Amino acid sequence: MDSVGNLARSLVLRTNQVRLREEMDKLAVEVSTGLVKDPGKHLKGDLSNLLAIDRTLSKLDAFKVNVTEATYIASTMQTTLDEMQVRTQSLSQTLTSAELTPSGELLSTMSEDAESALGQVMGALNRSVAGRTLFAGTATDRAAVLPVEDMMTALTTALAGQTDLAGIETELDLFFGPGGAYETTIYLGSNTGVSPIRLGENESANVDIRATDDTFRELLKPLALAAVASNPLLALDENTQVDLLSKAGRDLLAAQEPLVELRAGIGSLEARIEETKTRNSAERTATSQAKLELVGAEPYETASRYEIIRGQLESLYTITARSQRLSLAEFL
Repeated sequence: MDSVGNLARSLVLRTNQVRLREEMDKLAVEVSTGLVKDPGKHLKGDLSNLLAIDRTLSKLDAFKVNVTEATYIASTMQTTLDEMQVRTQSLSQTLTSAELTPSGELLSTMSEDAESALGQVMGALNRSVAGRTLFAGTATDRAAVLPVEDMMTALTTALAGQTDLAGIETELDLFFGPGGAYETTIYLGSNTGVSPIRLGENESANVDIRATDDTFRELLKPLALAAVASNPLLALDENTQVDLLSKAGRDLLAAQEPLVELRAGIGSLEARIEETKTRNSAERTATSQAKLELVGAEPYETASRYEIIRGQLESLYTITARSQRLSLAEFL
C-alpha cells in the first residue's frame, strides 16, 4: 500500500510540475513579447481583426525595406550627379579660356584634362549600390558604359578624316544621337527601365535614370569634343584645336542647366521618400498599438503572475525532493 501511495504522490507532483512549467513558459513569452501567447483563446476564436492588423504590419515591414532601398539609390544618384557637376563646371571655365593662351602645350593639357573628366563621368555612370548598377536600366548586373579608353577609340574611328570644327561636330552629333555609336556600342545597359519602387499603399518612387538620358549625352558630347582636340591620330592644327576646346567649354557650361534640373528632380524624390517614410512610421506605430490593445498582455499583471508561478514551482521542487528522501528512508 505504501508503494502505491508513493507512486500516486509522485505522479501528482510530476503532473503539477509540468502544469506549472507550461504556465511559466507561457508567461515568459508574454512578458518578453508583450502579447498573449494564445490569441485565439484570448479573442474567443474571432481572429479577423488580428489577421487584418498582421497583414498591415507585414506590408509596412515590406515598405520599410523598399523605402530604405529607394533612399539609398536616390542619395547615391544625387551624390554622383553632384560629382559630375562639380568636375564639368570647373572644366568648362578652363576650356573657354583656350583662345586666350593658344600654346600647343597648354592646349594639349586642356585636352588631356577633358579626357580625364570624360573618364570620371563615365566611371560615375557605372556607379552601383549593393551590386546594382544605377544607370543601366534593368541590366543592373553589369556596367552601364564601356571604359573611357574604348570611348576614345570609337571616337577616333568615327572622326577619322575630319579636319575642322563643323565636320567634327556633325560626326559627334551622329555618335551621341539616337541610334548612334554611343547608344548601340558604348552603352551596355538595357533599354528597359527599372520598375518604380513601391513605398506605400499609394506611393512609389521612379528611380529609372539611364546613361542614355539626354542630360548625359549633352554632357558627354562637349567632353568628347575637347578630349579629341589634341589626339595625334586626328592631327588637327592648332587653330582647330582652339576652336574645339572653346566650343566644348561653352557647350559644357550650357549642359549644366539640364544637369541641375535632373538633380532637382532627384531632390524632390528624396523629399517625397522621406515624407512617405514618416507616414509609414506613424501608421506602423498606430497599428502596433491597435494590436497591443487587441492581444496585448498586461505587463505588471503578467510579470507578477510569472513570479508567483515561479515561487510555486520552486516550492514544488522542494516538496518533491523531501518526499523522495522520506520515501527512501521508509524503504530502508
